[in-house]
Amino acid sequence: MASALQAEIALARGDFELDLRIEVGAGECVALVGPSGAGKSTALRALAGLARPERGCVALGSDRWLDTQAGVDVAVEDRRVGYVFQEYALFPAMSAWRNVAYGMRSGSRAEQQARARESLAGLGLADRADSRPAELSGGERQRVALARALASDPDLLLLDEPLAALDVQTRAGASRELAGVLGEASIPAVLVTHDFAEAALLADRIAVLDRGRIVQEDAPAALAAAPRTAFVADLTGAVVLRGVARSGDDGLTVVELDGGGRIASTDPAAGPVAASVFPWEIELDHRGPATGSALNHLPVVVTSVTEFGNRARVGLAAPQPLAAEVTSASVARLGLVPGAEVEASWKATATRVTAL
Repeated sequence: MASALQAEIALARGDFELDLRIEVGAGECVALVGPSGAGKSTALRALAGLARPERGCVALGSDRWLDTQAGVDVAVEDRRVGYVFQEYALFPAMSAWRNVAYGMRSGSRAEQQARARESLAGLGLADRADSRPAELSGGERQRVALARALASDPDLLLLDEPLAALDVQTRAGASRELAGVLGEASIPAVLVTHDFAEAALLADRIAVLDRGRIVQEDAPAALAAAPRTAFVADLTGAVVLRGVARSGDDGLTVVELDGGGRIASTDPAAGPVAASVFPWEIELDHRGPATGSALNHLPVVVTSVTEFGNRARVGLAAPQPLAAEVTSASVARLGLVPGAEVEASWKATATRVTAL
């Protein structure tokens, strides 16, 4: 039966200090999300035994891999870890099935080949088993690396930016396949990424890492709905506006925005704040008398229009930059091109406010 991961890690590298505590249940995936330099990959290396913390412990159930106080430090090769590196680290001279078999700990050569081919077939690569990495697409290489990581029957799965090496066209399909594998896994998994949307797709919980510390941890939807800091709000993809909050009419909070403009929120707050709203909550329309139930209205100028599928992300200039996501039909109807003057509106209930 798979065991849960419990880890406390304190590690210093020059001016940088990593100090975190993480728990991952059997069959659960937790994502460490944060910008470059936050300590994500260092945390993975410490869990795997590739980096030794100054103090801490790492345990899978009753198996203790690291306990600095007790002098326990299990060697890397004796920790049952499946590790998918950012660039996959496949052996270029080996076929796909040989790369997978390399991670196996037991069985004859024939048995290992059979198991490796079976593993690749399970990931849709039966006809690519004899191909070398250079002959595979980015998504196929990712699946080979994942099959190799799982081939050793690990107790813990670690994934370092598993989609970063893929192009945009490949990433969507590869992410769905990876999500399926993680959903079926019975062992704890930890992945690191700088992309909140990617983490929300793949992980059960997200731990936001900033300068070596976990600043907020929760289910993806809960994090997006209630970020506790402007940093977390920005990381989730929200538009973040800064200003000063005060009490308003009807129990609302009014935020006087830096640079001009005023918005309302149902969140109680006072003093300097960050107000966040997701781009898909923002509606665009021709300037004119306010209509509808939205209380927040700001005149804006279109700076960019990026279409994807039947939607578009519209960059907007105001006293503070905004972004809205609208349908392609709205782009055509409103004549949204750089320089167009429109009005952005959204509801007070969609405006989350956090103290600075």
